[in-house]
Amino acid sequence: MNARDLRKFFLSIVLPSILAITLFIISFYVIIIPSFEKNMMEGKKEMISELTNLAWSLVNEYYNEYRAGSIGREEAMQLAASRVGKMRYGDEKKDYFWITDMRPYMVMHPYRQELNGTDLSDYQDPQGKRLFVDAVETVSKNGEGYVDYIWQWKDDTTLIVPKLSYVKGFSRWEWIIGTGIYLEDVKQEIKILERSLFRITFIIIIVITSALLYIIRQSMIIENRRKEAENKLLLSRQKYKTLVESSTIGTLMMVENKIIYANQKFLDLTGCQRNDLGDKTIEDLFDLDWHSITDSFRDPGRSVTMETGIKSQDDNIEVILSVSKVSYNNGYSYIIVINELSRSRVIDRHSRVLQDDLQSSLLLMNQPVNRLVKDYLSCDLDYTLSEAVNLLKRKNRTALLIKQKKQIIGIVTASDFLNRAMSEGIELSSPVSSIMSAPVISVPENYLIHEAILTCRLHGISYLQVNNRQGECIGLLDYNNLLEVQQNYIAQLFSETDKAESAGDIRDIYLRMNVIIELLVRSGAKPENITRLVSSFSDKVNVRIIEMAIEKEGTAPYDFCFIAMGSQGRLEQTLCTDQDNGIIINDSLENGGAATLYFRKLGERIAADLNTVGYKYCRGNYMASNPQWIKSLKEWKEQFSSWINNSDPQSILDINIFFDFRAIYGKSHLADELRIHLNKSTDRKAVFFYNLSQEIIRFKSPVGVFGNILGEQELPDSNMVNIKKLLMPVTGFARLYALRALVSETNTLNRFERLRNSEDMPDNLIDEITEAYDILMGARLRSQVNSLVKGEAPTNTLDINQLTNIEQTTIRKVLTLISDLVTKVRLDFKGTI
Repeated sequence: MNARDLRKFFLSIVLPSILAITLFIISFYVIIIPSFEKNMMEGKKEMISELTNLAWSLVNEYYNEYRAGSIGREEAMQLAASRVGKMRYGDEKKDYFWITDMRPYMVMHPYRQELNGTDLSDYQDPQGKRLFVDAVETVSKNGEGYVDYIWQWKDDTTLIVPKLSYVKGFSRWEWIIGTGIYLEDVKQEIKILERSLFRITFIIIIVITSALLYIIRQSMIIENRRKEAENKLLLSRQKYKTLVESSTIGTLMMVENKIIYANQKFLDLTGCQRNDLGDKTIEDLFDLDWHSITDSFRDPGRSVTMETGIKSQDDNIEVILSVSKVSYNNGYSYIIVINELSRSRVIDRHSRVLQDDLQSSLLLMNQPVNRLVKDYLSCDLDYTLSEAVNLLKRKNRTALLIKQKKQIIGIVTASDFLNRAMSEGIELSSPVSSIMSAPVISVPENYLIHEAILTCRLHGISYLQVNNRQGECIGLLDYNNLLEVQQNYIAQLFSETDKAESAGDIRDIYLRMNVIIELLVRSGAKPENITRLVSSFSDKVNVRIIEMAIEKEGTAPYDFCFIAMGSQGRLEQTLCTDQDNGIIINDSLENGGAATLYFRKLGERIAADLNTVGYKYCRGNYMASNPQWIKSLKEWKEQFSSWINNSDPQSILDINIFFDFRAIYGKSHLADELRIHLNKSTDRKAVFFYNLSQEIIRFKSPVGVFGNILGEQELPDSNMVNIKKLLMPVTGFARLYALRALVSETNTLNRFERLRNSEDMPDNLIDEITEAYDILMGARLRSQVNSLVKGEAPTNTLDINQLTNIEQTTIRKVLTLISDLVTKVRLDFKGTI
């Protein structure tokens, strides 16, 4: 290892390890030991408090006997004092209790009996403190409390030491009951503990140092081996490249549109059985016909390639066919090699189409505004408000230009009548000039559409006057019409979804929408806006899929509501999403029979078509295709109540998915009634919220001892982190507090906004959580987009090594905040009923 590598190795491994050990030693003496001392003292104080309460309870028993008439008052007091005087505790059984009254007179002291019955008002400890007067003041003020003073060591009258006592008043007899601890005992215990901790720390340091030396040695060995392996890899690169290129691919041999050979890879791709191939033609397997292949060969010596799709696969795999024409048995055969079209190629193709569409949109945005100009309506300045309103209603317009001597001097819009005339109480007989805006912003007819949008935004107006080259007004521009042009492409995709006739058609739209999402992510759009767009599109797809399913299965026999749960229910879907849905049926549904069978078939068809589009089947089977999640409203209410009352681990898992439900299609009042039932069932259910909070409390931050972010797998070099799991405490935190506050919102950020400035959620905490959520969701979306670009399926995992130092630091700060949220949950939900 050269000097440069040694220096890098020292700075990256050795120095941080030494600093960590040093910080551990410092923290041990500065934080851990003082914390132990504090906790031990608090424990002792709590002990004497509990012991005093015990003695108090004993005295109260004798008081109750007196009240019951079993014994007299004086006898009860004597028996109580005698009984307390005999009570001992501690290792040597020499620690005791004493009793005074509020004058103060000593009622009972087991070791200083000469004080019994004496006035203690002037009694002082060696430092001049009137301890018994202090005890009276403490009880008078608070009913109980702590008093520190100097006193004899247990039954040894020759030894005077510091002592801390806990006193509690027994108001019925005007007594004060007390006991205490000797601070010397506590200090001695602390010294013993410190010596034990020091020995343990010394052993830990030796172990860590030994491990560090071993790691340094092993790291140097590994580094040398890595260098050697890199050199060998360079020499064998060409060899590995050849091996990859010769890997097995799908191969098919056909004669006269009949299959005579197919390898196993082809069978795997198409999902066919070998015995079934004899009867199949090229049209049965691919989205092309036999003549399109044979007619492609103008030169038999050259192979041809073509893109198509495999028909027999639910996933609609797109492939590239490489076809060669060879001599066979006095004729010709065709050898077809099938290569699965990589996801990146599919994305590239849609990107090119999208690029053309966006360029078209861009060209449209750079067109002059005269294409969007509408004729204007005008009136004279002396018109009254009443006359102006009637004119707008009669002509069905929303804007009116005001003229004076045939010159345009102002404008009045429908919103002016609402926001000015109505709110300010201006009489309808008033002149139109009383609410007129002036001057009117005008633009030339060759003004570009995007310039007009910017002008409207700059001046905060809804209409622009358009003039011809001679400066004459030719009409008005409506800002809403301009926005429709700007938002045209996404709206077009939504419109195409409404008109789609098959799941395959919607899949093509789905892929184009993914390209839109990729562009939005790369342009730095807010993660919240992106996930809302993805979820809104998903809702649109769900609705169209359900409509097509009903067209095939027939009209539903009962009213129902299709609900989405999980990320779709929260409007937080990303590019890596599966199905979480169910069906609520009107309570008039009867168990069994044709109706139940109808909804089962409907659910199965919806789930299958959504899977075809790209919304994969849920691994946990939380889908409408599972009869378990097709229920009447009554059954759903019973299911929710069962989860709430049981709160076992499986119930909590189901709650985290189902309680974020949202109506997608059908009778939404069924979902509303279920939400009302949910809120009523969870209201003030402390045990339920305690159990729900445990899922958040169990979160373990992936930040290591040295501040590095650890991968999920139990491997030393693991660097993959599941961003979805990091977001779960945040979404769970929002769900927990929203349910407790009876907030019906399902979106995480909307839940936080509804909770803002409540007792549990100060404004600054909401801002920090929102920022943390955006950071994690943004990293998740960028990671998924990068996977798409590489031709890989998007996942929720993030490679930490691909992040910059600044990004890693930001993620660590976010994880620190999440740990603080976990601590807040632990404090707010202690299981108290």
